Amino acid sequence: MAATGALFLAILYAVNAQTGTERPVPTLSPQINAAPSLTPTIYDAQAPDPQKCPGYTASNVHNSTDGFNAELTIAGSHCQAFGNDIDDLLLEVQYQTQDRLNVKIYPRYIGDNNRTQYLLSSDIVTEPEGDGHTTEQTSRLKFEWTNDPTFQFRVLRAETGEELFSTYGHVIVYEDQFLELATDMVDGYNVYGLAENIHDFHLGNNHTQTFYAVDAGNTVDGNVYGTFPFYQETRYHEGKETTSHGVYARNAHGQEWLLRDGNITYRTLGGSFDLYFLSGQDESGSSSALETIRQFQVDCVGTPAMQQFWTFGFHQTRWGYENISVMRDIAKGYKDANIPLEALWNDIDIYDLYKDFTSDNNTFPAAGMQQWISELHQANQYYVPIIDSNIYAPNLENESDAYGPWERGAELGIFIRDPTTGDPYYGNNWPGFSSWADWLLPESQDWWTNEILSWFKDVPFDGIWIDLSEASSFCVGSCGNGRLNENPVHPPFLLPNDPGNADFRYPEGFNISNATEAASASAASASQASMLSTTTLIPVATTTTQGRTEPTPGVRNLNFPPYVINHVQAGHSLLKSAIAPNATHNDPSNTTEYELHNVYGLQISNATYHALLSVFPGRRPFTVGRSTFAGSGRTTSHWGGDNTSTWGSMFLSISQALTFMMSGIPMFGADTCGFAGNTDYDLCSRWMELSAFFPFYRNHNVKATISQEAYIWSSVAEASRRVMAVRYSLLNYMYTLFYHAHTKGDAVMRALAWEFPQDRSLKGTYTQFLLGPSLLVTPVLIPNAKTVRGVFPGIGEGTRWYDWYTLKEVQAKPQENVTLEAPLEHINVHVRGGSILPLQQPGYTTTETRNGSYSLLVALDSHQTASGSLYLDDGYSLVPEQSKLVQFKYADGVLSTHINGTYKSSPPLANVTLAGVPGHLTGLSLTISGQPCEVGEVAVDPGDGVLRISGLEEFTPEGAWEGEMVMKLSFD
Repeated sequence: MAATGALFLAILYAVNAQTGTERPVPTLSPQINAAPSLTPTIYDAQAPDPQKCPGYTASNVHNSTDGFNAELTIAGSHCQAFGNDIDDLLLEVQYQTQDRLNVKIYPRYIGDNNRTQYLLSSDIVTEPEGDGHTTEQTSRLKFEWTNDPTFQFRVLRAETGEELFSTYGHVIVYEDQFLELATDMVDGYNVYGLAENIHDFHLGNNHTQTFYAVDAGNTVDGNVYGTFPFYQETRYHEGKETTSHGVYARNAHGQEWLLRDGNITYRTLGGSFDLYFLSGQDESGSSSALETIRQFQVDCVGTPAMQQFWTFGFHQTRWGYENISVMRDIAKGYKDANIPLEALWNDIDIYDLYKDFTSDNNTFPAAGMQQWISELHQANQYYVPIIDSNIYAPNLENESDAYGPWERGAELGIFIRDPTTGDPYYGNNWPGFSSWADWLLPESQDWWTNEILSWFKDVPFDGIWIDLSEASSFCVGSCGNGRLNENPVHPPFLLPNDPGNADFRYPEGFNISNATEAASASAASASQASMLSTTTLIPVATTTTQGRTEPTPGVRNLNFPPYVINHVQAGHSLLKSAIAPNATHNDPSNTTEYELHNVYGLQISNATYHALLSVFPGRRPFTVGRSTFAGSGRTTSHWGGDNTSTWGSMFLSISQALTFMMSGIPMFGADTCGFAGNTDYDLCSRWMELSAFFPFYRNHNVKATISQEAYIWSSVAEASRRVMAVRYSLLNYMYTLFYHAHTKGDAVMRALAWEFPQDRSLKGTYTQFLLGPSLLVTPVLIPNAKTVRGVFPGIGEGTRWYDWYTLKEVQAKPQENVTLEAPLEHINVHVRGGSILPLQQPGYTTTETRNGSYSLLVALDSHQTASGSLYLDDGYSLVPEQSKLVQFKYADGVLSTHINGTYKSSPPLANVTLAGVPGHLTGLSLTISGQPCEVGEVAVDPGDGVLRISGLEEFTPEGAWEGEMVMKLSFD
């Protein structure tokens, strides 16, 4: 780390430090007057009850072919619960598609100057449109309403009358800073989604999901980085098919969803009601969670971007790689241990004083970076650096502090403004006082593209890691006003590894597996705490508290709105660790961060995506962003943020991943082995195994902790080699899953309940998950374990499961928790009967793997059938010139392929393995492209229900999938 202030080593900001976290809690500006200290509104007994407001009455109904609109007029005296009542509203109901119904409620009179206060622009967040031919009569959904006693509505299934959403018995509240809508729910309802959250996958009926993008680590049950106001509900009906549906609320304001027994209350700090109800029904009319997820992605926010093939390899990074020599050593360490390594990443260590687009000439000089990255590329490996979302504001009184990116941005006038001065907003982040781009301006995109293009000439990266995109600021308000002459300033807290901020935390169970080291860490931690208690600390400003303020007619209090969302920051303050809500954009409406805070991450990801299209014309951009919003998956992927090296954090990463599969960002992964705190060989082995079945696979930790590269411990190294052999052999399967996600909105990782919807016992299961429809993963999630328990859904109803490693069929009872052997280097993986998996010989890199021979694994179901698919293209083109889709089918003893497309993959087909065969092989014939093949030299290895056929390379010398194949087998 480069020093950023002369007193850096002498001053301990311990009051505000969070030991071992990458993004610590900031100090607070003394310039901001704190509001009265009150608890969050949901716990404030003195707060008004919005349901005592008068509601609205509907009138002047105008019908159209696809719905109707009406006027809503307040039905009594002003309530002023948490804002100023809006008297006149418009209601629009549109049957947009057969399976999607839209309900909009917004002010009847909106001037140009406050339009964005209520209406979320389709230029920022996709606004679904109707298909132009669906009517009330052809829709599978039905809208009903009444004025008795005030306007209320409900949404039902047209065919069965099943009520999906109902405000009956509740009033609608619409104020300039507070909206409320409540729906009754069935008893014991099962709701999932509302990402991003660190919570049980099954949300339950005692949970408050707050949405306000925040830089506060992985806070359990609190708001995190992303905003996806979408939930999917599953209902189990006695003796009938399970049903599912979805609700998406298109609103970017700070908001929360109060899940309570019997109802859900939806509250926002502004905007409009823009609700999309999804039937979850497929072509046959049956509804399911998977179809609901497809409809959300395809119809509402857009399907996720297709990823480059190499991005599915294993990635390594750390905050604390000090120089290029260290990076070379990391690559060598992996190679020497024979653990596949696809890409190396850099955290903020690469920069000169933490400033974007710079190089620390002492540790990461541009010439050295170019040489080193060239070495990576020659080895078919890749490089990804970080970009923070803030732009350092230079000290204009110091010529040596010139900083081109900010100066060019300031000249264009593209920075978010301080509303009191009209100057750029100056918050604080890693390099010091900084500004943030206003993505509402097209000039911002041009500027951003130019900066990334210029940086690429010095650092020829392969993708971009976008951090702090909430957007995060380490102070309260525009704290750099009049203080730029102090830049560069040290962040207002201790950094990891600063004196007094060593991290001595270890995972649960460490005191058992390594009692001696655990005792030493405990003693060192106590000694550090004692030292800090006797250290003279500089004064720190009193925490700014978000308290409930009284609505004022004609005024909106943006920094302290009357309604207090349950924000995780101290005092629930919206000002803390973020650009202030009253910071102003440069559009004609002077839109504020109050409206746009939650979409900053979406906007910078979009801007980076388009910048990378200029860097790599025609190539799929690879970005990984921290703050995301509904629709972000079209341009970025996501990692789980600042987690901890604990078993609980690893466990909850599964539910976090499943909610992102629902949300349209399947390229998701957690910081493997944990970011903050020290890992150990037990946790890291198990986490490397688990993350191998997440789409994005990266190890990342903070510099205050011990090294955790996979080769550090022999046990972790062996676990990693074994599991990566499995992952890399499955890369084509995973790539094909992404093709289906990109084209059809299919889920990549899947909850067991999604694939087996009739089994009520699976509704809360996420200690296991499926990769696609075919692979069941049962990880060890507790310390010092040698076995793991898991269920095998569908057994007893015709589903068969096979052990991945032995292909032995599982013998279990329906809903039985089976104890499985799980030594430290082993993760249990099972193949679902009815699947055909295209595999490839795993190599050290994805490039080497793509050149390895193919094989097919055919796992037969109870009907002796199976199917699967394989998608192939060049692995990187935004619009591939050639592609190929191979469909596999096994039925009646015949394995066949059906091929569409012209892309050529040269490796041959070497092996075919069948699991669950009915007897001994008595006959085998093979034709390719209609030509019979002499199979006398083919090796056949029968086993217990397993048939292995090898030596097929000679029949496909031009490539495994250049001709359609028919393999006929007969058994006694």
